[in-house]
Amino acid sequence: MPIPLTSSVVIERDRMLELIDEMRAAVPQDIQHAAEVLHSQEDLLAEARQAAERIRSEAEALYRQRLDQHELVQAARQQAEIIVGQSNQRARELLDQAEQDMAARRRELDEYSLGLLRRLEANLTGQINAVRTGIESIMQDSGRGPGASSAGPDPRS
Repeated sequence: MPIPLTSSVVIERDRMLELIDEMRAAVPQDIQHAAEVLHSQEDLLAEARQAAERIRSEAEALYRQRLDQHELVQAARQQAEIIVGQSNQRARELLDQAEQDMAARRRELDEYSLGLLRRLEANLTGQINAVRTGIESIMQDSGRGPGASSAGPDPRS
């Protein structure tokens, strides 16, 4: 609410406290969302590792089974090597993709967090400037001016 005959504005204490409470409530939710994103990335990476291990185990089991068959020993070795090679290649691809996805999500999360913090900083800076303007206005109106000493400590320090 503007103060008549000045360029100052009075901010209602309850409204200011309400805005601060809203900001406090919003930040933990955003942090929780970020934690959930990181957790899902970790789950994706764990699934990729499990799939790679399962594929490798299946390849080894197939290799041992074929090795037991006397007349197909050579064919089994070749097939097992191919399967193991394909499994390792697929596992590397899955891990590479999971790491790329995780890096991209972390970048997105960092950008989101940075934007949120910048908005919070701008909001708080505006509020601090309004408070300083009010203090200076009161000091000027009381004839103390910005450099005059007062009975109490300087509220800006």
